[in-house]
Amino acid sequence: MKRDEPPRPVTIAVCADPATDRELLRAAAQVAASAGLPFLKRPVSKGYEVLLVATPRRLELRAISGDLALKGARPVWVNLEEIDTESGAGRSFKQPIAKAVGLRGKKDLPVTVIDATAGWGKDAWLLASLGCRVLAVERSKVVAALLKDGLLRAGMRRPQTRERTSILAADSRDLLRRIAEAGQGEAIEGLPEEARDFLKPDVVYLDPMFAGAEKRKTAEKYPMRVLRRLVGSDDDARKLFECAMRVAGKRVVVKRPAKGAMDLGVKPVATHQGKGFCFDVYPVIAMKGN
Repeated sequence: MKRDEPPRPVTIAVCADPATDRELLRAAAQVAASAGLPFLKRPVSKGYEVLLVATPRRLELRAISGDLALKGARPVWVNLEEIDTESGAGRSFKQPIAKAVGLRGKKDLPVTVIDATAGWGKDAWLLASLGCRVLAVERSKVVAALLKDGLLRAGMRRPQTRERTSILAADSRDLLRRIAEAGQGEAIEGLPEEARDFLKPDVVYLDPMFAGAEKRKTAEKYPMRVLRRLVGSDDDARKLFECAMRVAGKRVVVKRPAKGAMDLGVKPVATHQGKGFCFDVYPVIAMKGN
């Protein structure tokens, strides 16, 4: 496959393990219907590259063939509980991501955030734990299903954070265009219910993590490799940014590798440095004056 060609879609089916558990089978069937994927009454060893499996502990991805089936690779699932949200550092408003979205203290809350590139949901969960109301948007229905499962499990320990987080499987460019139209007085019919509380978000947060990934020399961890195969290469990062600038009430925040500047046509007014990442801040006035 040439570099400029899109990756071939991964063949995925949904099943339960153990397949004798009727409750798991019902759950798997619901996930399959929601994601528009084939439902298998029992796991198979061929015919599909990846299985989305409902287990007693979690929903997980298992690669059984193709380029994702690496020797020794473990199943992939969403684990939001591994994020530090309880220590002093984890609760601090001095974290780079908190500064980037404009959090200075509890008096600033609630800040509404649309995370338009949710992925595995770690940044959305962290922002929600800090008190933001977050709509996490993910274009891959498979990733969105895993994210909903991870949110459900993490929410058992942190119910307030769970209540501040909504997940929507949608194409963010299309969703943001529709939100912009609704904000200009157009009817909101047809907008997903989850998006109707975010018609005027304070912040639109973007993490086009795979934009330019083919040029990077660092090794890609397996869960991120799986994610990239499912969601694509983020070639639409600039167009998504332009949509975000039309919707955000105060600012757009773009997360990028510390050594990977992005050409978005507008220069950020501030950059907050994290460990291996930077958070660039673009106030909406920058687009109006451009």
